[in-house]
Amino acid sequence: MLSVIVPTLNSERDLANLLGRLVPAAVDGLVAQVIVLDGGSTDATLEIAHDAGGDVVTTFAEALAVARRDWTLILPVDLRLRAGWEDAVGDHLARQGKGALVQGERDGEGLLARLKAAPSGLLVAKSALASAGPALDLVALRRKHGGSARL
Repeated sequence: MLSVIVPTLNSERDLANLLGRLVPAAVDGLVAQVIVLDGGSTDATLEIAHDAGGDVVTTFAEALAVARRDWTLILPVDLRLRAGWEDAVGDHLARQGKGALVQGERDGEGLLARLKAAPSGLLVAKSALASAGPALDLVALRRKHGGSARL
């Protein structure tokens, strides 16, 4: 159902954690493809991506070109997906919703963590990204396509 795009750069630990959270959704058929967008990591990030069976590209335009599904989930590599995110995304797609923000968990419970916005990814139809350009500007894409749904 989904192609997942993960922008990375020297993010081996974060990528391994995120991929681990995507595995159950892949087994259930929600995640069909993972695309790692990386401009030149010097650590083991690309090796982890290849070992996990992910497609590796260097530009956002390339990521969209290799995306095989109609819906795209763009996830920051350091996003910690909340428990139950798969059900929320699946329900949203079943209702034929528009774009949505996929909320992540906060880092810690202290005052600083509560003041900082929780990270989020973006669920958007691939066709809506056709004019996005070669570079990924996730903040601008969230504003334009995030809609009012928060999953």
